[in-house]
Amino acid sequence: MVKQRVLSTKPIFDEAALRALFSEHGIKERHLATIWKHVLNNPSSPLEDIPLIPDRLRQPLREEFAYTTSQVVQVDESSLDGTIKLLVRLQDGGEIEAVLIRQSVDDFPEDWKQANDAKWERYTLCISSQVGCRLACTFCATGTMGLQGNLWSGEILEQLLHARALGRGQISNIVFMGMGEPLENYDAVAAAIRGFTDRDRFAMAWKSITVSTVGIVEKMRRMMQELPKVKLAVSLHAPNQGLRQQIMPIAKSFKLESVMAAIDDYSKLDAHCNDRNKIMISYILLDGINDSLEHAAELRELLFGRAVKVNIIPYNPFDGNEHAYKTPPAERVASFIEHLEAGGVRVFERRHHGRDIGAACGQLAKLGKEGVKLTDIEDVGNAISREVLKSKRSA
Repeated sequence: MVKQRVLSTKPIFDEAALRALFSEHGIKERHLATIWKHVLNNPSSPLEDIPLIPDRLRQPLREEFAYTTSQVVQVDESSLDGTIKLLVRLQDGGEIEAVLIRQSVDDFPEDWKQANDAKWERYTLCISSQVGCRLACTFCATGTMGLQGNLWSGEILEQLLHARALGRGQISNIVFMGMGEPLENYDAVAAAIRGFTDRDRFAMAWKSITVSTVGIVEKMRRMMQELPKVKLAVSLHAPNQGLRQQIMPIAKSFKLESVMAAIDDYSKLDAHCNDRNKIMISYILLDGINDSLEHAAELRELLFGRAVKVNIIPYNPFDGNEHAYKTPPAERVASFIEHLEAGGVRVFERRHHGRDIGAACGQLAKLGKEGVKLTDIEDVGNAISREVLKSKRSA
């Protein structure tokens, strides 16, 4: 069990922390909205100056809370596609990352471009839920480093504040695909999602949020009940139980059969009944490991008739890869995809955003603090030359 992280100054958007303060001082719940609306519109205003709140709240707000408890210490921007990567240092010195992925009409089919504004541009924000990860997936750059701690819900929400502060454009989607397994920090992630969608805070659409998991089945089912409108992504990476637990040790605890049963039940939720791509299946292709046509045939059989869309991710090598994984040849990747499509499975190959800044989740945090290696649970390790990056650094 990971030790609970303690923050001396708490995030103002952390609902549980703020409610605890209200309870201690006998403050009515309606003042939550007053505080959040004011600080969003006046981020530099001292918390004790918030209007229309009880005076007995002003001193504890000043002493115990802050607009943000974390700070951005490095920003790298891709010169290839505009992807922006933020290294965020937490109050206790831990480091996480968030990645802003630029989306424009150029990323969509020609018929979509013709039907939509040619100047359309938005961003997807990839955020972290933990400092590190304990699951030791073998394709992670540092998957064996262990878990440093869970983020508070307010720290998760702060990643959106930091991204918005860059002023690059509308952030229309949030994906929990950064560092950590979101469902192992379920309570904080659920609270953050409610914060993102709360009309008094960030007012994002429920369906604009995607939670990625390796398949923590009981938490998937809990999410069905409590957060049914949130989209789900499942990191599968193998078409059978034996291979899956070989490359993802956590699969020994959550059998493929039970993961697929949860996927089926999730797809039947009313909130997703008209969505052809109700669930995304992530599949990293590892040369000679899970990328043969036999594997494609197994995967096609496993997924046929299910309301899913497969996200194929050709593996990117990284320094210190103890498993010696390699990227499959482009021809094999294409054949794998074609085999799935021929069997009626919806599939796409993930475009590598920010290749020139190593924008795979977790890599910046790994490089940003010597001796501490932090990583995501899946798509990490784009060890690409940094010579062409545009870098902005803050002290």
